[in-house]
Amino acid sequence: MRSERRDRVEEEVTQTLSGALAARIRSGSGENPYKCYLCKKCSTGCPVAHFADVHPAQVMRAVQLGDEAMSVDSRFIWLCTGCETCTARCPQGIDVASIMDELRMIARQDGRVRKDMPFARILDINYRSFRRWGRLYELELVLLDLLGRPKAALGHTSLGIKMMARGKISLLPTIGDRKQMKRMSRAAERIEARRRVEAKVAAAGKAPGASGASAAGGTPKVGGTS
Repeated sequence: MRSERRDRVEEEVTQTLSGALAARIRSGSGENPYKCYLCKKCSTGCPVAHFADVHPAQVMRAVQLGDEAMSVDSRFIWLCTGCETCTARCPQGIDVASIMDELRMIARQDGRVRKDMPFARILDINYRSFRRWGRLYELELVLLDLLGRPKAALGHTSLGIKMMARGKISLLPTIGDRKQMKRMSRAAERIEARRRVEAKVAAAGKAPGASGASAAGGTPKVGGTS
C-alpha cells in the first residue's frame, strides 16, 4: 500500500521533459536556451512584461521544459517590441530577443498564431506592403489593420487626420525598388523553407552537433519543477 502511494506521488511530481523545442530554437537562432539560469534580469527590464500573460524568464523556462503552451502559444511573444533590453541585460550573453523572434516563426510554421494578437497581423501586412510597393506604405498598413478590428478605428481617426494635415502620412504610396524587394523576399522564403526542414530534424533530436537533452530533444526526467 505504501509502495503504491509512493509511486503515485512520484508520478504526480515527475514530469517528462522534451528538448525538441529548445533544439528547434537553437537550430534557427543559434541560441542555447539552456544557458539561462533564470536570474530574471530580462523580465525586470522588459517594458511589456506587465501587460502579458507571462514574462521573458517564464518563457525561457518554458522553452527549457519543452512547454509549447507557455511559450509558442503565449501572448507575450506577440507583445514583445524587439527593444532587446532582455538581450542587453542577460549575464549569460543570450540573445533573448532572437529567441522570441524564433518562437514567433515557430508559431507561424505550426499555424499557432493567436487570433487575439493584432501585432501578428501587422507583421504580415508589413511584409506584403514591402513586397507590393518596394517600401512601407503607412496608410495602407493602418487601414488594413483597422479593417480587422474596426472598434479601434475611432481612437485613431483624429490622430490620423492631424498627421495627414502635417504631411506625416502620405495618401499615395512611395514606390521603392520593387524588383529588388521581391528578389529579397524570394530569397528569404527559400531560407525559411530550409529552416523548416532543419527545425524538423532538430525536433527529432538529430540536429547537427547536438548532444544531450540541452541540444537535441532528449527526454530527461526531473522531479518537482516549478
